[in-house]
Amino acid sequence: MRLVLLVSMALVLASPAAWAQKGSKNPAALVKEGERLYGAGKYREAAEVLKKAQEAQPNPKLIYNIARAYERAGDLREALSYYQQYVGLKTEEADPQLLKKSAIASDQIRVLLEKEEKTAAAAEAERKRLQDEAEAARKKAEEEQATARRAEEAVRQQQAAEQERAMVSYKRSRLVAFGLGGLSAASVGAGIFFGLQARDARKTFDKATNVESKQTAADDTRSKALLADIGFGVGIAAAIGAFVVYPKEGPPAEGEVRMTLAPRGAGAGVEVSF
Repeated sequence: MRLVLLVSMALVLASPAAWAQKGSKNPAALVKEGERLYGAGKYREAAEVLKKAQEAQPNPKLIYNIARAYERAGDLREALSYYQQYVGLKTEEADPQLLKKSAIASDQIRVLLEKEEKTAAAAEAERKRLQDEAEAARKKAEEEQATARRAEEAVRQQQAAEQERAMVSYKRSRLVAFGLGGLSAASVGAGIFFGLQARDARKTFDKATNVESKQTAADDTRSKALLADIGFGVGIAAAIGAFVVYPKEGPPAEGEVRMTLAPRGAGAGVEVSF
């Protein structure tokens, strides 16, 4: 759409010398320049030139032309401002046809601006929603990481406790085995000692010449033999116990699961270390 270039005769007829004295460019020349820029599709530049012409020599139609140029440039807010200026002119200053067009254009631009504002608001709301979701996801990830770290720490502590328990069990088994081994050695030694005494008592029995001496030697032989049997029995039982209880492997390593006989009570125990 072409500009409405119906400027006042004063703009056209004013002498260039008069405008030169004012230090300004002839408004008619500015209007022509604005028309040329508008026709070339340089709408914003056309609006700026026409504004200079309006400043140099105000003319109602220039206000309308500036609004049209800004509208074509896509600067709807500036266009609305100048359309409203035109609509606000006194009746005798405004062209009825242009007044009607300005009112229609103003309504259309307001609708477009409201639509843009709604679209911008919706976009901002969507951006905020996505931002909130991202923030919630970040917090959730941090909480999950914190939970995982706590779980790892709990597992580590449990592993350390299991390792400590396994080591204590290993040391306890060794001590029990050594104790049973010592008991076995002592019991076997006592059995040998009482066995030798029983043998000596038997010789005394064989050498005895009267019933009373033989009876005494026989009693002594039986008691010493019983003690020797008890010593050997306890020694053998302790030796078996020491063999069973003594750990067949070295100290439990991390991550090792080991089956052992329970040191106390019946059944088997499980030693686990990590």
